[in-house]
Amino acid sequence: MTNRIKRIYCGLLFASMVLLNNVWGRQQSELVLGTYTYASNNRLSSLEALAGYLHREAGLTVTVKSYPNVPALLNAIRADSVQLAVLNTVGYLLQQRHDAGRMIPLLNLNLGMDTATQYGGCIIAARSTDILQLPQLRNAARYTLALVAPSSTSGNLVPRLLLNSIGITDAASRFDTYYAGTHQQAVADVLSGKAQLAGCGCAEVDTAKLRHDFDRKAVVVASFNDIPLGPLAYHHRLPTAVVQKVQQALMRIHEKDTESFRTFCSGWTEFRKAKSFQPVADRAYDPFRHMFGNNESLWQLIQ
Repeated sequence: MTNRIKRIYCGLLFASMVLLNNVWGRQQSELVLGTYTYASNNRLSSLEALAGYLHREAGLTVTVKSYPNVPALLNAIRADSVQLAVLNTVGYLLQQRHDAGRMIPLLNLNLGMDTATQYGGCIIAARSTDILQLPQLRNAARYTLALVAPSSTSGNLVPRLLLNSIGITDAASRFDTYYAGTHQQAVADVLSGKAQLAGCGCAEVDTAKLRHDFDRKAVVVASFNDIPLGPLAYHHRLPTAVVQKVQQALMRIHEKDTESFRTFCSGWTEFRKAKSFQPVADRAYDPFRHMFGNNESLWQLIQ
């Protein structure tokens, strides 16, 4: 390499480093906080409550953005367009699986010892099937199974993990599966007879028991109620001082600005009874990862 080429190469390298530092320098005071839309709920009002609090409490300017779905949010993370993200559990697991270390979990929500988690997933069956327990599905007829959406933790991942635990590694090999779009619709499809089975969030079953005569028409055959809540994560290039400001402010939000905290939590069914934010590390999700076992095809089905 000639001296002239070397000088050009070094100059380009230096310029790119300066540009990168300038971009991330600006992002110290101009942060993008992103999340994903669920059905018609874009959760922007929830993010705006958090952004306003961070500005008042920590002096941070935060822009909020809701992406159409979890895959769109993950694409924005890969493009370095988001510095802070509120992820669901399956979104975080997929992000770490394909792009480990880009986002680092900072906090998730503490539901308190006196509050049963609302982040549980289950499989329900129409009473007409005579299915009462999960193992009966091994030899069941080829029923129709409604799931919520590919990126749903409680309405897709958990039901598939429950089926995987009894040897049904691919739901579509045993049942006619489809995505209903929402937890409410998945339950409604079983109650109306469109589907005989459904995977959904446990909270939606509780609602159906109160409003839609669930117990006469359907039964919960299996559930998993210890799903770790998805994290608020930060981009690994975000300066430590900024990360500390975010963490310190949000650890106090339930005491200093209860209204903003409750507005934030109202955007997610599973967050609504939260008591406070709490620190979280990646290892908190390891027990859930281990439920996959060696089922590589299951990962493929949820991404």
